[in-house]
Amino acid sequence: MNLRVLIDGLGLMGGSLAAALSAQGARVYCHHRRPEVAEAAAAKGWGHALKRLDPSLEIDLAITCVPVDVVAERVRSIHQAYPKALITDVGSTKSGISSELRDLEASGYFIGSHPMCGSHSQGLAAARSDLYQNATIVLCPHETAANNRIQQLTAAWEACGGRVVTMAANEHDRVVARVSHMPHILAALAARRLDKEAVPLAATGFRDTTRVAAGSPSLWNSILQENKDQVLTEIEACMTELAQLKQALGAANDEGVEGWLQDAQNARSLFDDYRRLADTTLENEG
Repeated sequence: MNLRVLIDGLGLMGGSLAAALSAQGARVYCHHRRPEVAEAAAAKGWGHALKRLDPSLEIDLAITCVPVDVVAERVRSIHQAYPKALITDVGSTKSGISSELRDLEASGYFIGSHPMCGSHSQGLAAARSDLYQNATIVLCPHETAANNRIQQLTAAWEACGGRVVTMAANEHDRVVARVSHMPHILAALAARRLDKEAVPLAATGFRDTTRVAAGSPSLWNSILQENKDQVLTEIEACMTELAQLKQALGAANDEGVEGWLQDAQNARSLFDDYRRLADTTLENEG
């Protein structure tokens, strides 16, 4: 893979990118705010450590893997150092970042990305080369983005094993509030209800439901704040759903309660059917 890539931020996401792209033959440069982390990535064979951004290097693609509230700042620093490079991010919100970087989007130097994968585990120690395998990668290109730039970024994500889709930034934020941000909130809510009396009985159902609640509170605060309007809309929708269940349960309405749960089961089957179809398609393409 003839690509010179800068990975900026070497936690789970950035470290996994360094591992995946270096395995594909890309020349990877690893940068982190703490130089020892970049050196640890280099020691794993995942690229060359940089103590600071080095403008003398030629970089084709730069990927910043920092919290969403500092993405725009980092992108501008990287663009200053590497004015010809295509830059992307891995943030789970897109509209605010897009708005702050409208000039770089319009000129073809920035395209937002969001890999729909991750873990509650954080840091370079949790990184692995197959994190992006079969993951959906959302690109949110500006309407004027050149096809060759989109293709360049698509090829990099596909080299990591991802399946790329594109959509507008505002549409992305609306949908991701429903399938990622609100599920995290509900997992956190379930975890908040655990106490010393209940913990001895908590088993696999509790574990699976609350897994993502173990994620970084500061990271998730940034995400929820950045997508506040869409998240608030989803909170209101969930409160309406719970009110319906509360009313049916309070009235001992078996049909109402079972119907509420049946709707949930039917909706969950949409996910299973889609994943089954996507996996079958991937196998056939392979």
